Amino acid sequence: MVWTAGEQVGAYVLDSQLGQGGMATVYKGHHANLKRDIAIKVMHQNFLDDESFVARFKREAEIVAQLTHPHIVPVYDFDEHAGQPYLVMKYVPGFTLKKQLIKNPPDLDGIIEIVAAIGDALTFAHERDILHRDVKPSNVIIDREGKPYLTDFGLARLASSGESTMSADMLLGTPHYISPEQARGAKTLDGRTDVYALGVMIYEMLVGKVPFTGDSAFSIIHDHIYSPLPPPTKVNPDLPDSVEAVLYKALAKSPEERYDTP
Repeated sequence: MVWTAGEQVGAYVLDSQLGQGGMATVYKGHHANLKRDIAIKVMHQNFLDDESFVARFKREAEIVAQLTHPHIVPVYDFDEHAGQPYLVMKYVPGFTLKKQLIKNPPDLDGIIEIVAAIGDALTFAHERDILHRDVKPSNVIIDREGKPYLTDFGLARLASSGESTMSADMLLGTPHYISPEQARGAKTLDGRTDVYALGVMIYEMLVGKVPFTGDSAFSIIHDHIYSPLPPPTKVNPDLPDSVEAVLYKALAKSPEERYDTP
């Protein structure tokens, strides 16, 4: 079932479609009684017969509802409409960091501001035993005042659960930003897997491209696991050695060699 503008979904009236990902579509909506715009995330119809996807989507609501932080998009509600589960979140008018990197990359001050905000949001989540596991520019929203927000904890799970499989975790992660241990399907992950993904994002902002690309997801994943990090200063000679050292540590193959916190 495709949702359309003007459709009543619970207490909300749908407006325009904001975006679409692998698991769900996001719409702008409006709560008439509260006179508040919101974002509604609805799972794609083809996943509804897969109980693991439905459970993951519901878990997203339960997990993110615990996270009240100035740089994490808050969740307001979770329900079903015409058999399709949906998530109601704060509507953040603005654009993704991915779009900004394409059209108008941030300067050094802007990069520092983004990294500080997203790093603080991740630290807050990690202190509550919650991992994001899909940190990337398309999951960072910059609002009209320039404030960054981390969104889409769709792959998050309690870090202490100790449950992970190659099929569930590696393939659902984003290959360009996935940590080596997540790519291997490690049974236990901790905050350092988000540190790696954040490191890839910082590398991309400073250098102008991600460290590893390829013709297939598996070739990119192979490089994350086995290939040495392409030296950032070879692409951007203006980077100070101290900044390059930070990137090498954040993007170490072994979690033990990375920073413990973002």
